[in-house]
Amino acid sequence: MELEEMKSLWEEMSKKVDQQKVLTDQLVMDMTKERFDTKMRIISFSESVSALICFAAVIYIISNFSSLEVWYLQLTGVIAIVACMLLPVLSLQSIKKMKTVDISKSTYKEAVKAYAKGKSQFMQIQKISFYGSFIVLIALVVVFGKIMKGIDVFTMTEKLNWLVPSGIGVLYIFARWVQKKYKKATDAANTILKELED
Repeated sequence: MELEEMKSLWEEMSKKVDQQKVLTDQLVMDMTKERFDTKMRIISFSESVSALICFAAVIYIISNFSSLEVWYLQLTGVIAIVACMLLPVLSLQSIKKMKTVDISKSTYKEAVKAYAKGKSQFMQIQKISFYGSFIVLIALVVVFGKIMKGIDVFTMTEKLNWLVPSGIGVLYIFARWVQKKYKKATDAANTILKELED
């Protein structure tokens, strides 16, 4: 009788320990998912704000396109429109790919592999955006100069001797800072995923 009671108690305790382990694993998974989602939201928010600014610039250029009377100003306007539409869309798509990693429904290896692929694509888009931003800056200076001030920047080279290099310098510093922040955030999200292995 005592042996049967001990066996029954042992089985009951074993079930409780198993249930506790499942609950603990689920809690760890939920906390990891929340930390991962927070990192993705930070990146997504800043890229969404940038995209809205770019789309507003596109709308402004399109609504004032008739101000760009000369062919080279029109070409610059088209380049600015295409770049301001294409770069944010590519960036947002790559972020979406990283955000679709579902930690709770996939294995550790699947989650890390999917995230690594999305991260690689996102960082590649950021490199393209880094170099493309200089073209966009010059195109926007030309287009907004004409639309807002009626100035044909191509005919005013003496004022551009200091304006363009200083603008490019500021953009370079800002773009490098943004790249470092994104790299830090994506690396932190990757670290969060790798903690699941432990």
